[in-house]
Amino acid sequence: MNHDRLLHTAVRTFAVLLFFVPLTRAETAAFLPEPRVIPQPREMEATRNSFRLLPESRIVILSSAKEDRFTAQLLAEEFRQVTGRKNQITTDRHPAASPEILLGRFTDALLQSFLRSENLKTDGVTEEGYVLEVTPHRILVAGKDSAGLFYGVQTLRQLIVPSDRGGEILGVRIRDWPALSYRGTQVDLSRGPVLKLDYLKRIVRTIAEFKMNQLNLYMEDSFPLEGQPLVGVLDDQLSRNEFEELVSYARNYHVEIIPATEGCGHLHKVLRFEKYSGMAERPRGYDLAPDDASAASYLEDFYAQLNSVFTSPLSHIGCDETHELGTGRSAARVQQEGYGRVYLDSVRRAYEIARRYHKRVIFWGDMAVAHPDLIAGLPKDIVAATWEYFPHPSYSKWIKPFADAGIKIIICPWVGNTNLIIPNYDVAAYNIANFIDEGKQAGAIGVNVTVWNDDGESLFAPNWWSIVYGAANAWEPTKTDVAQFDKKFDWAFYRNTDYRFTETLKKLSRVNELLGQQGIKYVYSTDFGGTNDRLFWRDPFSAGGWSDAKKILPVAPEMRLIAENAFTAFMSGEKRARHNADTLKYLEFAALKLDALGMRYEYLSNISEDYSKILSHQGTEAPSEVDNELFQIQGINGPLFDLRDYTTRLREIYRGLWLSENFDSWLPNMLQLYDHNSAVWQRHIGQFEQIKAEHREGKPLPSVESLGLFPPDRK
Repeated sequence: MNHDRLLHTAVRTFAVLLFFVPLTRAETAAFLPEPRVIPQPREMEATRNSFRLLPESRIVILSSAKEDRFTAQLLAEEFRQVTGRKNQITTDRHPAASPEILLGRFTDALLQSFLRSENLKTDGVTEEGYVLEVTPHRILVAGKDSAGLFYGVQTLRQLIVPSDRGGEILGVRIRDWPALSYRGTQVDLSRGPVLKLDYLKRIVRTIAEFKMNQLNLYMEDSFPLEGQPLVGVLDDQLSRNEFEELVSYARNYHVEIIPATEGCGHLHKVLRFEKYSGMAERPRGYDLAPDDASAASYLEDFYAQLNSVFTSPLSHIGCDETHELGTGRSAARVQQEGYGRVYLDSVRRAYEIARRYHKRVIFWGDMAVAHPDLIAGLPKDIVAATWEYFPHPSYSKWIKPFADAGIKIIICPWVGNTNLIIPNYDVAAYNIANFIDEGKQAGAIGVNVTVWNDDGESLFAPNWWSIVYGAANAWEPTKTDVAQFDKKFDWAFYRNTDYRFTETLKKLSRVNELLGQQGIKYVYSTDFGGTNDRLFWRDPFSAGGWSDAKKILPVAPEMRLIAENAFTAFMSGEKRARHNADTLKYLEFAALKLDALGMRYEYLSNISEDYSKILSHQGTEAPSEVDNELFQIQGINGPLFDLRDYTTRLREIYRGLWLSENFDSWLPNMLQLYDHNSAVWQRHIGQFEQIKAEHREGKPLPSVESLGLFPPDRK
């Protein structure tokens, strides 16, 4: 073992002990050679001169602004969680009093004198930036503006360490400001799960902690339209009052709620109704007909009502994946004028309606990337949300055409979640870091780290690693190093003092690669690999099940050990997480589901082999001996019971997790998948019971193939 490895082991051992033994003040300084802060501040010096948090330590606000007092209250709550006591918030400063935490803005006269005396320069600090200094005698947080003060306090919260005397705040000098103006993520409210208001508020709080300032709500039929009750009737919706409450709530956290709508296509959930089908390019299709007057009226009503609720200066009109355009009512026009002209008219129709409300309009850039000749015809002030979700040596294809045309761009990578039992964090990290980095170099103005629920069953909480990594890349001036980020994530997100959660979720996620190496591919890509949900729902007794078995069996024991070790690490470590501990339950569920998948193919292999052996000596054994051998397959402690019981247990865990985040209307569609899977095992339990009964009556045993088992030569 080399010196670095010994040092790493020692540091990790100390961190484990740290959770159980409060830190002394001397130990606090040694706790972190460098503070574990996400995003990494642009300029940071760790001084090792910590501030001791005393009961009498006061938070002094040098501003009368309401939003700054809210920021101070967040800091006081963090103190309370660490020390168990409440520190005073005041606007009165008494120089002779105990060491203070001073919060203010660059424009505050008193703050300016402190900044000069401490040689803390503010030149070059842009909007939303801040300076922060922690000394044994004073903490100073100064913001360029209200948002800057807020973000300075978010950094300060990550510097608070429990100690034997309540709490210590690690000594630092920081100057920090964002690389990009727009830093956001997205929730999908149109593909099954619809997040409840409380969970949306939780997302707002969490992304704000990591300095994101936008939450995009992807909505196809999710917004309730007055006078049009069919829109969204088959899905869950938040009420208008709930949307308004969310907008108001987010404002305190310096987060804008952006309605990410569809003004051209992706509107099947509306167009499936006969009342609206006449607006469609093709009956009951996906895209709006570009020249239809009723489609224009629908959009006018939609954006008028939307504008009355969402106050953001940004409006996202969608217009992605309009693959039906030119295949129906507009076919003749497309043939005559070309796809580009007709598509641009569709975009412009939605753009002009949104612009009536003085919005800066965003659209998805995929159709323009596919037809780069379109870009010159776009409105010059439109913003392209350019997206690509997989690894590439270069992302120039999705960036350069817009940059060359002078169109502002928002970079839209992906969290790596869709259709997967556990997100592929490694692939997501490559996509996020490299796409955003190339976007920065080309002058991008923002980031939207997208979350999609295409198969309708994805839960939100497993996406947090990718979202926070996206937040770091959006704020930091250069590409965020994954290894360094992983060393900080446990502390920044969970307030856990070692690295167990990050190491474990990464190991679990690499089951995607393990299965990919066996030929299990992601539904949309030949090179993504993946723990695809369809593996779990495919009938294991079908030809497809045999195909899956051949691929999965060689790695099933390894997959199960990874999953079981991950479950154990998450479950046993829950009490170590002082923040966001509930998200571990979702990772535990993913681990159990992967374990059940591996068990399925191990057990089916065993059943096939055991039954083949029974067949091979059929007629040479007494019926009672055959009964006993069949009981090993079908009996109460047999593999079929285990597989059924695992599925029914997963169903109940999934149900609880779903309801913790989402409304319940779509839930039965997901639970029936578990019910169907359980019924498969129950059917075969009954089938083997019948085989036993018929064998006692002298009937021959059926063939392996007739039972849907894979014969030895097919494995």
